[in-house]
Amino acid sequence: MVHPTSSDPTSTSQSRRRKSKRRLSLRALLFRYAMTPALILAVLLCLLFTLQQMSDRRDLLLSHCRASAEQLVELIHLSDGYAFEERIQWLDKSLMALMLERDMIRSVQLYRADRNSEGVEEFKLISSVGPRPRTTFTADELRGKSAHVHEDLKSLQVLQPLIGEDANCWLSIELHRPYFLVGTYQVALVGLVGLIICSLVALVWAVAMSERASRSMDRIKESLRTIGTGKFATRVPNSHNLELFQLGEEINQMARNLAEYHRDYQEGLHQTMEDLRQSLDAMEEQNIGLEIARKKAEENSRVKSTFLANTSHEIRTPLNGIIGFTNLLLKTEVDQLQHDYLQTILRSSENLLTSINDILDFSRIESGNLVLDHSPMNLGQVLEETLQILAPYGYEHNLELVPFVDPQLPPSQIGDPLRIKQILTNLVSSAIRCSENGSIPVRIAVLSGKESELMVRISITDNGKRCDEQCRHELRLMLTGTASQQQLSNSGMGLGIARNLVQSMQGEISLDDNDQGGCTYWIQLPLTIDRNRIGVTREQFPGCRLLLVDPNPMTRQQIYQQLSYWRAAPLEHTDGENLVPAVEQMWRHDALPDGLIIDTALADNDFDNFISTVQQLIDTYQCRVIIQGSPVDLRRCYDALRTRVLAFLAKPVSREGLLRALKRAVPQQAQSRPQTGTFPALPWPTQPRVLVVDDYEANRRLMGELLRAQHIEATLADSGEEALRLWREQHFDMIFMDIQMPGLDGIATTQTIRSEECGRRTPVIALTAHAGTEEKSRLLSAGLDDYLSKPVSESQLTHTVKRWMEVSAPGDTARPLTTLMEPRLVDITESLNLANQDGRLARDLLRMLLKGLHEDEQELARMAQSGDYLAMFERVHRLHGGCCYCGVPRLRTATEQLQELLRPLQEKQPNSGSPTTPSAVGEHLDRTAFDAAYQLVRKEVRGLRDWAADQDLDALFGLECAENSAESRSS
Repeated sequence: MVHPTSSDPTSTSQSRRRKSKRRLSLRALLFRYAMTPALILAVLLCLLFTLQQMSDRRDLLLSHCRASAEQLVELIHLSDGYAFEERIQWLDKSLMALMLERDMIRSVQLYRADRNSEGVEEFKLISSVGPRPRTTFTADELRGKSAHVHEDLKSLQVLQPLIGEDANCWLSIELHRPYFLVGTYQVALVGLVGLIICSLVALVWAVAMSERASRSMDRIKESLRTIGTGKFATRVPNSHNLELFQLGEEINQMARNLAEYHRDYQEGLHQTMEDLRQSLDAMEEQNIGLEIARKKAEENSRVKSTFLANTSHEIRTPLNGIIGFTNLLLKTEVDQLQHDYLQTILRSSENLLTSINDILDFSRIESGNLVLDHSPMNLGQVLEETLQILAPYGYEHNLELVPFVDPQLPPSQIGDPLRIKQILTNLVSSAIRCSENGSIPVRIAVLSGKESELMVRISITDNGKRCDEQCRHELRLMLTGTASQQQLSNSGMGLGIARNLVQSMQGEISLDDNDQGGCTYWIQLPLTIDRNRIGVTREQFPGCRLLLVDPNPMTRQQIYQQLSYWRAAPLEHTDGENLVPAVEQMWRHDALPDGLIIDTALADNDFDNFISTVQQLIDTYQCRVIIQGSPVDLRRCYDALRTRVLAFLAKPVSREGLLRALKRAVPQQAQSRPQTGTFPALPWPTQPRVLVVDDYEANRRLMGELLRAQHIEATLADSGEEALRLWREQHFDMIFMDIQMPGLDGIATTQTIRSEECGRRTPVIALTAHAGTEEKSRLLSAGLDDYLSKPVSESQLTHTVKRWMEVSAPGDTARPLTTLMEPRLVDITESLNLANQDGRLARDLLRMLLKGLHEDEQELARMAQSGDYLAMFERVHRLHGGCCYCGVPRLRTATEQLQELLRPLQEKQPNSGSPTTPSAVGEHLDRTAFDAAYQLVRKEVRGLRDWAADQDLDALFGLECAENSAESRSS
């Protein structure tokens, strides 16, 4: 709806007309200003004159009446010696003479107060001339009063008492009002005539003044109109009025100034035109200089991009080897301490990679060229790895980082794990800087899920003990993007990168206050569920009773929730001093838990007492103990407890680490069930052949190992020339091409392949350490099909291979489901899973185990007969380790049980001061349980040997068909 006053032209014009009507001309103003004071003054003077004349006439009239009354009273007094009748006659004559003498007198009366028959005093008229007075008086009203004038609306009378009379006698003279009114009218008429005369004089004067002023203003207006047309020589004539003369002088001065300015303007215009013509050549020169500066800026930008790309290449190339071979080494058999060291190397390398990405991403965000990766990942594992990297920084401030992962989170998602790790690193680092002495929980919660879409929320909570309100305000400015870049510190740059990365992922990031005086950083990210991953199993420990001994409620809650998800029965204990009595009480009531998870926080820097307490629990009550704590605390007690404790669990506790520790501590309680909501991976219809081209030997070997782990035949080439030769001689389903190589680089090699190939197009995947967005555009436009940035993880490689190659499953094959029935003697599917679906590797591992079974059986029989239980423990331990890499679940379970029975004997040996005999060692052994476990191992070994005698391992693992197809292709 439009306001009428702003849009209606009719109302606008009416308003303007009303305003113009209210405007008065100078003539009218001068007329009013001259006429109004004169009229007011004349009216005032007329009124004053009229009133003054009326007052004077009235006073004169009254004075005459008083004088007459006084004379008459004096005469009456002088005639006091005569008779009353004579005096009355004389008085009548005198009153009549007074009436005839004065026209202004209406009547004259003489009153005397006499008493009547009732004794009441009343006035009696003694003598009277003229009509009866309009107003009469009583004797009481006049008694004791002096001469006075009585005036009301009816009459005007002069009352005079008689002199020397004992009686109450009064002389009343009533004046004639018409006589008085006629005089008043005369005075008023004179005043009105004077007013009219004064008004006429004022009117003439006002008209003369207004006409004179109007003529002067018309002359000034005409002069201004003439000057406005450009005739600056026009002048206003002089005036006799001082103000008008000054106004005319100012207008004349303005005209002179305008004439001068006009002259200067004309001269300046000509000069400006001349200068403009002269500056055209200078502008042309400046344009040439600007063009040169633009090209120089573009060159500087190109040099900057090249520098970033080269820096990324030089750092990522060795990182690719470090991360890749560390992952491969983690798959081999290493002890727990070495496994932790390797995990530290891996996470530190990934942290360095995250720092590199921070620098590159900051440049990309500024230029708007940020491109996100889409690869398979496990968000919970990404969180746990990030917290394990940042844990040492937290321990410096007595902080524990505690991850909480929602059990509803699918095992695999599609996202950018490196940049999510950047976001988490920056936010958790900021929370550590704001906290001290406590815990920082980091939670992943699934908010919603629809088909393949998933919305997750990640929250980080600090306690705010090292951050004031100003710091909180700066954090909010950084997270909302309102802080200027000049105000950003290193932490501010990290938070700014985190905010931009979250926004690039179509997510949200914010900061909320919490009840602890700190704040909670939270982000919401949309992810895609990866449904093409291998189906994982859900581990379960049904009914397993585990005692959690940890004074920190936050870490205790984390492990309690995870154990509950695995269907275990966790118990909680917080007091380290009462731990031994509590365990003893459980032992007495035959309620000893299956395992104890003890935190090194109970030591409180007294590790000697802590170690002795753990040893007492193991030796006295035969407890299965898992020690958890920071890596520094674990190293302080590792040497003393490594032969006693079943597992060491580094904090922050990851789900994988906790599962590995539980499988080692309570293996008999573990069960595996298929994870619902996942789909098994489809096998290759034929074994793919892939060409890997890289001039760096470590990268070639790593790619070969990763591809062979995916059941892919990999051919390696160290240069572009060799790659062309192999491509011309053989058929490859896919090529991984390094870009930066001496001689013929990856782009030139790819362009040669594209120019020579015919028919089917071979996918060529760029494999380079360059990480710039413009690099990816350049590679795709050069003929490559996809882009992988080093270091390449196994999940990224698998995802890329599956996307660019056809994957189909035989229609008549189906993966067997895991059930709770008795496991089979040999499980080929489990062997393939343990060998990462590498049939040759699974066959070789099983063949090595079968080859040594005869010798193992003979040695175990000899040791059991001689009672050499210490040597038997080592032999069974080695045999059990071989079973862990093959699909022989029954033999693996039997050797594990026998190993756990012999472990206490092995743990007591190093603590003794002198060598012990086998009989002394065997005294602590449960013979009945030992005999049963030993016989079970012998039974499974013989059954496995009998099974192997009638089986063809190549046929079981499907290697004959693969070799035949390979021979047919080579022929």
